[in-house]
Amino acid sequence: MDFFDRQELARKNSKHLIFYYIVAVIGIVCSFGFAVLGARYLFLVQQSAQTNSLVRQSFFDPEFFLYSALGVLVLIILSTLFKISTLSEGGAAVAKSLGGKEVDPTTKDPRYRRLINVVEEMSIASGVSVPSIYVMDQEDGINAFAAGHSSSNATIGVTAGCLNKLNRSELQGVIAHEFSHILNGDMRLNIRMMSVLYGILMMFIVGKFMLRSFGRSSSRSRSNSKEGGGAAFIIVVSLALLLIGLMGSIMAKLIKAAVSRQREFLADASAVQFTRDPSGISGALKKIGGFAGAKIEHPRGEEVSHMFFGSCYKKKLSNLLATHPPIDDRIRAIGGASDGFQTLPEGSKLNSDQISMDETQSLVSSFSDSSTQRSDPEKGFFQEKDLNQIGQIMADQVVVAQRIVSEIDESLISLVHQKSGALAVVYSLLLSEEDLVRGNQLKVIKGTCESEVSKTFKTVSDQVIDMHSTKKIALLDLAVPALRRLSPEEYGQFCEIINELINIDEQVDLFEFMIQKNIRLHLDTFFGRIQPPNETIKTLSKLNHESSVLLSAIAGFGNEDELNRLQAFKKGAAVLELSGTGKLKFLSPENCGIGQMDEALKAFEKCVPTLKKTLLIACGKAAISDGKITSNEAEILRAIGDSMGTPIPPFVYT
Repeated sequence: MDFFDRQELARKNSKHLIFYYIVAVIGIVCSFGFAVLGARYLFLVQQSAQTNSLVRQSFFDPEFFLYSALGVLVLIILSTLFKISTLSEGGAAVAKSLGGKEVDPTTKDPRYRRLINVVEEMSIASGVSVPSIYVMDQEDGINAFAAGHSSSNATIGVTAGCLNKLNRSELQGVIAHEFSHILNGDMRLNIRMMSVLYGILMMFIVGKFMLRSFGRSSSRSRSNSKEGGGAAFIIVVSLALLLIGLMGSIMAKLIKAAVSRQREFLADASAVQFTRDPSGISGALKKIGGFAGAKIEHPRGEEVSHMFFGSCYKKKLSNLLATHPPIDDRIRAIGGASDGFQTLPEGSKLNSDQISMDETQSLVSSFSDSSTQRSDPEKGFFQEKDLNQIGQIMADQVVVAQRIVSEIDESLISLVHQKSGALAVVYSLLLSEEDLVRGNQLKVIKGTCESEVSKTFKTVSDQVIDMHSTKKIALLDLAVPALRRLSPEEYGQFCEIINELINIDEQVDLFEFMIQKNIRLHLDTFFGRIQPPNETIKTLSKLNHESSVLLSAIAGFGNEDELNRLQAFKKGAAVLELSGTGKLKFLSPENCGIGQMDEALKAFEKCVPTLKKTLLIACGKAAISDGKITSNEAEILRAIGDSMGTPIPPFVYT
């Protein structure tokens, strides 16, 4: 399966999860209702016996059952909503709940620098914005997770064991595994499962609290029989909450296990595809199975057990409840050598010198292997069969990403890791080459930005303006984590300045349009300014005009000759017409400009993943009709991908 198929599978699994959740809640609510009826019946029988009453007691009382069931239903729903609210921050909330601390991007620690480099390479290679990075310093086992509602608020968390015990190849394999969860839409499903589990576990927590409270008051004397009956009622209800809550927990674990196990195999396979090195991820798994383990000591580790790279339980669970396949099976599935687990002495870890040497050797090896690439990124050459890489990370793209980053001045890389530097770099990306427009833009920067940003802007603007667009896009991606640290007020001002810089010449060019789409996807969503659209369009039959606009635009931006434009349009149109759009019309440049393209993309945002795949393949065929992808074509593909929430790799290198 490719990226789009896995996105669709994640959507279906989300629906299954909701169904299982409803079934579980109905079962729990009814069980609790009958348990309360039983407690009530025993209480009334006891009362009748003590008062010598001859009134026959009825077990079932519809009104009492309804109130009891509604009470526990409200408890579950409120608990679930509470958990959803606490997780609204995205992956960062999960990382913090596990004791994770965000990595300072300016750190000099070689372990953290290596982690940052690997994550940034994967991000640029896939077209995904750089996720926040957290480290659980207190965890010595080898483990990692990816969490978030979307790539816009994604977080990658790793344990100290990952940093101390894995070489670069193994760490890259683990991070590639987690990136597959980001790309495949698994994270939103994981967050939902956390909420489901918490809502059901709340019954267990409440029952435990009731029993403890009753135990504290049990020393008080009870002088009449009525109090004794009330005590029995409380005990029965508390035990019912405990038992039913335990049953709910088991049901939630069954759901997690059913959904998670197969996705781990898929993520392992994707990691090998990303790195072209089965020994990396298999080496990490062997260390987990040998001397290191993947145990998470934090008490909340069980809540997120389904998110981790390896099983966080110390003891083996039955296969029925296990969230991860056996390590041997995972190694064999990726073609790794099943030659036993590594059994190094306890406490073994890499030192700083080993990490630095490992980092250098890995990068040199990657660059030397780049001669075997199918496509030549230096010449912008790209083949039709490479369209299958859209939405995926391929080993070739990782090499390209490493090159892109290595050729950007280190001072710029350091700056985009800081808030003021990120702001200055993004503003610099928007500087016009026309002297008059650029002069007006400089006045805006000087008049609205803080002194630190203005000062940094002066030092970087000349470096950025002549930079190739592929490197500019990489800088924009690298700046996203720092921009997420802006306050809502600071972000509002940032957006105002961006809009003023773009509109100062009363027109929007293609690169500016791409930046707008990038910011909208990765930052407007993060700051809650927009909500991701519901994917409700399942057929292209009603998007005839919008399809014509996009294909005409991409054909026009990539070709100056009218005949070549028409040929490019026809290649893309053939794909969409087979998918049900009907006959498409080639439009003149004035009818498929930036404004018209923006309106067309708003419709495609609502398409299901399979339609987005069809559209991107059609646009890709139009772009590479002449055998290569130009900077303009790469920018428009990136804008289309960002608009639809689909990651686009860096096709063009120079």
